[in-house]
This record gives sequence, C-alpha cells and structure tokens, in this order.
Amino acid sequence: MEEKVIVVEDDAFTRLTLVATLRSQGLSVVHEGGSASTAVLAAEELRPHIAVLDLHLGEGPTGIDVARSLRRQNPMIGIVFLTSYDDPRFLNANLQPPPAGTQYLTKKSVTSVDVLIAAMKNSLVASSVSPARIQLPAFGHLTDLQVETLRLVAQGHSNAEIAKRRFVKEKSIERTIARVAKALGISHDTSQNQRVHIAKVYFRALGLNNDDHQ
Repeated sequence: MEEKVIVVEDDAFTRLTLVATLRSQGLSVVHEGGSASTAVLAAEELRPHIAVLDLHLGEGPTGIDVARSLRRQNPMIGIVFLTSYDDPRFLNANLQPPPAGTQYLTKKSVTSVDVLIAAMKNSLVASSVSPARIQLPAFGHLTDLQVETLRLVAQGHSNAEIAKRRFVKEKSIERTIARVAKALGISHDTSQNQRVHIAKVYFRALGLNNDDHQ
C-alpha cells in the first residue's frame, strides 16, 4: 500500500506502537496525534487516503466526529476505527453513526498486523461504493434503547431509577431488561444474577476485565 495514512489515538504508547507497526509495513504515516482538531487541520493540508482512528479521544470530539469531518473534506477517504469498544454506543448513546463504509475493529480482535492492513484496504473499497451501514463486531442486533438500558443496568441503576430517567413505568424497564438478557443469551435465574451477568457483558464490551470496575 502506498496510500498516505493519519493515525489519531490519544494514548501515547498505543499511538507510538501503532505508527511504528504501520511504518514497518512500508506505509506512509503523514500525521500522528491524539487531538481531534489537530487531525482535521492536518488532513486538510496533507490529504491522506486513510485515517486510523480511536473512538474515544478524551474530553471533547470523538473519533466519529473526526471521521465525519474527514469525510466532508474528502468523501473518498477510508476510515478505520481501532478501539476497545465493541459498539460505539457504549461510549455515548447519542453518538451520530460512523460514516458509511467505515471499518470497525476492536483492539482485542487484531491478532496480527495483517488484520489491520486488510481493514485499511477494505476501507478504500467501501468508501467508493454505495453507502451501507457498518457492521459492528457485536451488539449490532441491539436497539439504541436496549444498549442504553444495558449501560444503565451495568452502572448500578435500579429499574425505578431507569424508569424515572425514561419517564416510563417500571414494568416497561423490566420488559426491556428481559429482552436485553434474551438477546445476549443470559438465562433468567434470579433478577440479581441476571443484572450481574448483564454488567459483566457490558464491562467486557468496554475491554475491561471483571475486576477493573470494582
């Protein structure tokens, strides 16, 4: 691949490792950084062909914000997300959708540099064909409402608290949680065990070990 690449990742060690890996494969990394605004300005000048982005860039704009800005500059730019989140909605339920043709990789799924290189190549093809909704590695079968309920349950909110936030009855939340559990293949032993399993699924989806949030 001779295409120019920009890398936007706010963790310095991860960014350095990623850039070194890409350059070892002969790729031209023309910009590397952790700032959304700097990346957009650099892309305007450097005109990269592919952007490899983290989803969470700290406070302020997200990787999706960067991706949408880059696509406005250049509708043909390939977009690859390399993130710890199994689903972008776990970062923020109100995120705008990623641009069409986006390639979405979780860091745990990248077992070799070949996986990343393949996604970068696919991003160029995908950006040149008719728009299509991106396929997420997991949780794409859950609705936005179910994902938000999953997040709130994992954060320890009671059914009553979630119902108050939603301006609905508690029974409605119970039904939503039951649907989420069924979609995730979680059996209904007791309500408490079910919520614990839902929380574990959520934290694993964030790339956290079971003990990281305790």
